[in-house]
Amino acid sequence: MKRLARTTIYGSIAAAALCLASGLAIAADMTLPTKAPPPPPAPPPSNWSAFLVVGYNFGQMNPQGQAVYKLGDYNLVGGANLSLYKSKDGFINSWSVGGLGIIDWTSGAPGPSDAVWAGLNPTENGSALYYILQANTSVTFAQYWTLTEEFFHLGGANANGGVLNPNNTLPLAPPPPFTTGSQCANPFGTGAGLPPLALGCLSLPGWNWNNLRLSFSDGLITHWPISFNPYVTWWYNFFPSGFAGINGTTTEAACFSCNSEHTDFLIGMEPKMNMQPYWGVPLTLTAPTWFTVGSKSFWAGTNPSGIAGSACVLIGAQPATIAAGTNCSTSNIGIFTTGLTGVWGLTSIPAQWGHWFVKGGFQWFDIVNKALQADNAVTWGLTSFGLQQNIVVGFVGLGVGF
Repeated sequence: MKRLARTTIYGSIAAAALCLASGLAIAADMTLPTKAPPPPPAPPPSNWSAFLVVGYNFGQMNPQGQAVYKLGDYNLVGGANLSLYKSKDGFINSWSVGGLGIIDWTSGAPGPSDAVWAGLNPTENGSALYYILQANTSVTFAQYWTLTEEFFHLGGANANGGVLNPNNTLPLAPPPPFTTGSQCANPFGTGAGLPPLALGCLSLPGWNWNNLRLSFSDGLITHWPISFNPYVTWWYNFFPSGFAGINGTTTEAACFSCNSEHTDFLIGMEPKMNMQPYWGVPLTLTAPTWFTVGSKSFWAGTNPSGIAGSACVLIGAQPATIAAGTNCSTSNIGIFTTGLTGVWGLTSIPAQWGHWFVKGGFQWFDIVNKALQADNAVTWGLTSFGLQQNIVVGFVGLGVGF
């Protein structure tokens, strides 16, 4: 009986201990924080990307070296891109389509002291001077090569340039579609032997041109801190601006006297360096550099009547006293340009609000071709009428990418 009692006592103690341990375990389990479920898998990356940039240019040049605005202008640029195909294997690695739009506003006062393009059309001053629309498609192949096709349309009521009036008379009496009046009069007057000009007198249907670019991504091979990214672009103007100017001249998107030929080439590179891995700052530097090359006649207009410089601005003399072709194209080179652009990422802004950045920089243009210098003497050197070979423009902007 004693052994049974002892066994019963021991069994009761063991059972009590087991119940106590179980209660403590349950209590402990109830007091411990509940383990969070695993996070859901990240969504696949979007095939869409987009950007928007608001900027200011301290003077404006187009890629062909035509000086457009002497003073500054505001601009709004936005675009989107859709990736249609991606593959690390095979000959074709990616294919995308996209587009962008650009709107420019002038920042100066009306009149020739602002800019010929804008200032001679007061109805346009202070509003959208012109817009550019672009559609593109891009194919990357053989890992390092990219072929990009870009179509551009430039429109606006004042999307035109200046042409020379060889008649040396004021007021002008050109054939249609020109009309006489203050917008077509020579802004320089008749003094100092300056030839009369017809500027801002057309309401053109717009310009259309095409870029076909082949580029090479050397950084994917070298893995150097700096990549050079060389390229060649075939530029083609589909047709002149649509109207014949005075003395048979026309204007094109490349420059105001480019009308004998419709094509040239832009050959360049875009050295690029990301400073984040080396200095720990979200700064990317690029140095856009290129030159234009083509037929000499690309930069010089036709001269069907034999009067000097029908599509070239003559400096300091009347057309009747200057041989035909003076100050016209002198080289197969149009311009050489290089500059520096810095883009600083605003990493303190949460990524769900977009990838914000500020940018700024400058671009220096060496205007090699005399015909292009003569064009720019009208649009850039209004108060000091003369040839100008070196032009520097700056720019700043604020943008966001998605």
